[in-house]
Amino acid sequence: MSDVARAAGVSAATVSRALRGEPGVSEATRRYVTEVAKRMRYAIARDASSLAGGRKYAVAVLTADVGRGDLLAGAEGALRNAGYDVLLYVLRDGDSRAKFFEDLPPLGRRVDGVLALSVEFSHDEQQALDALDVPVVAVRPDDLRDALRLAAGHVLELGHREVALVLAEDVDESYDELLVAEGLDVRPEWTLWSSSTVAGGEQVADVLLDGDRLPTAVICSSGEVALGVFLRLRRDGRGVPEDVSIVSLDGPELARAVGITAVEGAWRERGEHAVAGLLAELREESQGRAGGTADGDRPPSVHLVVRESTGRR
Repeated sequence: MSDVARAAGVSAATVSRALRGEPGVSEATRRYVTEVAKRMRYAIARDASSLAGGRKYAVAVLTADVGRGDLLAGAEGALRNAGYDVLLYVLRDGDSRAKFFEDLPPLGRRVDGVLALSVEFSHDEQQALDALDVPVVAVRPDDLRDALRLAAGHVLELGHREVALVLAEDVDESYDELLVAEGLDVRPEWTLWSSSTVAGGEQVADVLLDGDRLPTAVICSSGEVALGVFLRLRRDGRGVPEDVSIVSLDGPELARAVGITAVEGAWRERGEHAVAGLLAELREESQGRAGGTADGDRPPSVHLVVRESTGRR
């Protein structure tokens, strides 16, 4: 640590606070010290840190949809940059959720906090998390509604009315009510669920192709699903967007590569924003405030990026 302090021109105490994410260091100094430490291949001995300050330097990250890669990547990168290990729990279905909450009590002894990425908890599940007595910060699943409104407005502006909605497996069907409220025609058989994979999108397209008629636009909650729908429709000889327009509610690189219109740009920043809120909670806790559930201030807003997969009806 003393070598890093000399190279950075700061005290050893400043290096220690900067690399542990503790208060008393400006953000500019924290970034600079972190860069110097990386160049010198220096890392904090976490075991010693834990003994000294009671920290585990680990955070549990809960997600129901690994398909939203930018959100998870933003959170994971910010945590690692702050010196925290990530314990990832994918609550994809009822069985995985039940197993997680069944094994939950010991988790509070292993982590400093919990970060929930677009996971909707029941009252009992939220109470169980609160009982861990560590900070819990959430990116609320309602954030998906902001993205859906943008997508709906875009297809409406292009003249589409008959729209299919493809949701992740853990999302309830009430989201189709938002599309109806926007003036779109969503038939019951056009509200579908899929795993957040390309194969899942291909299966969704098979269902739509087997129907008596195709919607003129498909809105997918996952970029991988949107890509699967795109590929399957093209294999069937359907034009995108000539026959069907496709919009994704997030924009992973593969979807961008083939030109899929997507709501994106802030999901990574939302992950980073949630981590900043969690680290702030941990700093306040170290100064004597009790942990709890926090939502923080307003996260960055999403925006629509129009590409070749959408066109006028």
